[in-house]
Amino acid sequence: MSGQPVRENDAQTNAIRVIHFADLHLGMENYGRTDAKSGLNQRVVDFLRSLDFLVETAIERAVALVIFAGDAFRNQKPNPTLQREFARAVRKLTRNGIKVLLLVGNHDLPNLDKQAHALAIYDALEIDGVFVARTPELMTIETKQGPVQVATLPHFSRSKLVANLKERDIEYKNRTLAELNDLMARTVEAFIEDLAARVDPEIPAILTAHASISTAAVGNEHVSILAGNELTITPSAVQRSEFDYIALGHIHKFQDLSRGAYPHLIYSGSIDRVDFGEEKEDKGFCLVDLARGATTYEFITTPARRFITIDVDCASEDPTAEVCAACEAQELSEAVVRVRVKVPAHLREQVRKDEILGALSGAHFIAYINIETIGEDVRTRNPHLTEAQTPVDALVEFIRTREDLRERSDELTEYGGKLVEELYRRGSKN
Repeated sequence: MSGQPVRENDAQTNAIRVIHFADLHLGMENYGRTDAKSGLNQRVVDFLRSLDFLVETAIERAVALVIFAGDAFRNQKPNPTLQREFARAVRKLTRNGIKVLLLVGNHDLPNLDKQAHALAIYDALEIDGVFVARTPELMTIETKQGPVQVATLPHFSRSKLVANLKERDIEYKNRTLAELNDLMARTVEAFIEDLAARVDPEIPAILTAHASISTAAVGNEHVSILAGNELTITPSAVQRSEFDYIALGHIHKFQDLSRGAYPHLIYSGSIDRVDFGEEKEDKGFCLVDLARGATTYEFITTPARRFITIDVDCASEDPTAEVCAACEAQELSEAVVRVRVKVPAHLREQVRKDEILGALSGAHFIAYINIETIGEDVRTRNPHLTEAQTPVDALVEFIRTREDLRERSDELTEYGGKLVEELYRRGSKN
C-alpha cells in the first residue's frame, strides 16, 4: 500500500534496500492474559510476532539497513525480559549482515536528563552494526549494498529545548505556551537545516525523526498533541531535497505526507495495535528502495491482532437478543472485542450480560460490554468525587467509573497530570 510501491522483481539495480519502522511500544499489555507457552502476556507475544515478521521480511527481501524511528518500549524502564526479546531481534538482523539504527523516542527517555535512556545499553556494549542516535547527527553507515547517510532527529524533551534556548540567551520566560512551542520548533528546524547542509549530494540520504508533523492525522494515543501541549514541525522543515526519504516515528498511523513531492515524508506507524483507537488502522512497516533522487517504497502489513467494536442501538423489546445477533454476525476469532450498547431506560433490566458473553465466546479477548441507558433524566452524583480531591485524583476516579476509558487509564492519567502541572506552572508565573 503506497503511492509508489516497489516489488521484489522490479527493485532498482543500484538501490539500497531499507526497512523503516517505529513505535514498537513493547510491553503493552492491554487486553491480554498470560500465555501458557511463553509465560509472557499475550499482547507482548502479539507485538513480538509482528516484530519477528519484520525481521524475517528483512532477511528474505535482502535488506541492508533497518531504521527504527523511536519508542522501543512502553516506558523508559523496560523489564529484563522485554530487553532480552528486543535484543534477540536486533541480533538476528546483525547476524544476517543487516545494519540497525535505533533512534531514541519520547518513551525511551528517562525522567531525568542525566539518566541512561532505554536504548543506551547498545551504545555501552558497542555492538557491531548497531547505531544509537540520541542527538542530532549525520552519520554514514556502510551497508552491504553501499553507503547510506542518516541524519537523526531524536525526540527532545521540553526541558532540553528550554535549556537550549537559555544557552543561546533567547528570552523564553513569560511566553505563552504557543509562543514557547514556536521557539522550540524553530530550534528543532535549525537542527534539521544544519544536518541538511552537511549531506554529501553523491550518497543517498535519509532523515529519521521522532516528532509531530503539523499536517499529520493523529490517533487517540496522542492526547498531548490534541491538547496543544506538544510542539509540531511543518512539513517543509523536514521535506528537504537534500534527503531521499524521511523516516518518521511518534504517530501510530501509517501515512504518506509527501503530497506528491519528493522526498517521501512517511510515518510508518506502529506494527501492532495498542488500543481501540487504532482499530481501523493498517499496521506495518515500510520497505524502501533508496536511490539518490529516485527512492520508492512499499508499505507491508504485519499480522497484527484485530480489534473489533460492536455498537448496538437497541430498538426492539428484546435488547439481549438484538445484541447477541449483532455479535454472532461478526467474525470474532483471534480478535479483541468490545461491545457498546445503547438501550432505552425502561429496558435496561432486560439486558443480560451472561447471554451476551456467550455470543462472544469465539473472541480472543473480551475487553468490556458497556451498557448506556438513554432517555434517563436522573443522574446520580459519584459520592467518591469531592472538592477535597486534587484534579488528578478526581480524574482517576472519573476514569474508574467509565468502562470505555479504563483501557487508556494510565495514559489519560499521565497526560492529565502533565496538563495540570503545566497550568500550575503558568499560574505561578502570573
